[in-house]
Amino acid sequence: MKGVQDPDAFREACAVFGDEGALARLRTFRGDLAAHLSWIGQGQPDHADLRDVAHRTAGRAGFLGFSALAEASAQLDEATRRNRGIAAALDRWAEQARIVAEIPPEEMDRDAP
Repeated sequence: MKGVQDPDAFREACAVFGDEGALARLRTFRGDLAAHLSWIGQGQPDHADLRDVAHRTAGRAGFLGFSALAEASAQLDEATRRNRGIAAALDRWAEQARIVAEIPPEEMDRDAP
């Protein structure tokens, strides 16, 4: 799978859900990321909502092999929890989320992770 930073994690997702199941989860995840990016772009999101998005994204990103997004999500979760460094953490999260959300559909055919 092109774009996956941790092919072993994506292979594990395929082993758990089957190739098509893992790809379906990836497609859903990408759609969710696009929606989150749009929501964040519309204004100043509440810190509790940001923390929730970051927490949910961290696990899904890690499981699907997007380690940089998982790390950025964990950092955003921590920044919102401490109420410090949120803008920088959100910028990094958004950058990594865009990378995943913008993977072209034709690259999601799972030749091999």
